[in-house]
Amino acid sequence: MMAKKLRPCEPPEVAVVSLGPMDRSTAVGAWLESAQTERTPVSDSCFFGRAASCEVVLPDAKVSRQHALIQGQEHGEFWLIDLGSANGTYLNGRRVAQPCRLNDGDKLAIAGFSFTFRRSRPSVEARQDSTSTDATVHEIRSLTCWLLVADIEGSTQLLRRLPPEEAHRATGMWLAACSRILNEHHGVINKFLGDGFFAYWPSGEANAAAVAKALEALRSLQQTDSPAFRVVLHYGKVSAGGQASLGEESLAGNEVNFVFRVEKVAAGLGLSRLMSEPARETIKHLLPTIPEGEHAVPGFAGQPRFYSF
Repeated sequence: MMAKKLRPCEPPEVAVVSLGPMDRSTAVGAWLESAQTERTPVSDSCFFGRAASCEVVLPDAKVSRQHALIQGQEHGEFWLIDLGSANGTYLNGRRVAQPCRLNDGDKLAIAGFSFTFRRSRPSVEARQDSTSTDATVHEIRSLTCWLLVADIEGSTQLLRRLPPEEAHRATGMWLAACSRILNEHHGVINKFLGDGFFAYWPSGEANAAAVAKALEALRSLQQTDSPAFRVVLHYGKVSAGGQASLGEESLAGNEVNFVFRVEKVAAGLGLSRLMSEPARETIKHLLPTIPEGEHAVPGFAGQPRFYSF
């Protein structure tokens, strides 16, 4: 994983931006406050940029069309991701080099615009109520799905080879490109990993086609000037639910552990694309694959069969 390497800087001057009123009839767990204390709620994802489709529109030539993103993840976490912008995204006066976890009161700055990230804290009564009803609120269920892990190869070397701002921008642009591919093909990014991400699709014939198309798109991205990255795919049953927040499932279990170990297997084999046999069986009629033999996976019995694509 990419080591954090942040460059201190002076925060930009404050500019005015209208975020729109918050709907106070709805309980909001997190929100942004502008310098004028106007608020906008933060749900599962909140884009910043010049594009009218962004949740926070920043009308300035120094702002990219899609400049940055706040992404909600499991356990009620919120992460700030710069999407490869030319002029950077700043968190508490430091340029964002990779996804950073947000805390209540953190200061965000983009070009001349500044915001404070805020999140509510549950009352003592609410925490007690939550504890007493844990069995209902945190219901666990089984879910069969495709699991995908992607990460930049040699991210530490990338930081050494390129000037810091170029390396950080390359990482952000790669994350933005991958996010677009996953969104276009109905995949869900469950967690950002610093120099990569973990995503999934629930099982189903329609999603099998979407998975195959996403893999083809990621393979095409690997052939561009994008940083070299690795993609692994597995298919299996996971535990879903638990502490999930913001409409996304919290995924856990042996199959989740397995796909992360497969990424290590792919790295050891020097392969940029690898899938397990269960994953291959679900999409072999949609995507050609190449046998890569049987290999031990640390922590798991036997030697499963793998395929590249």
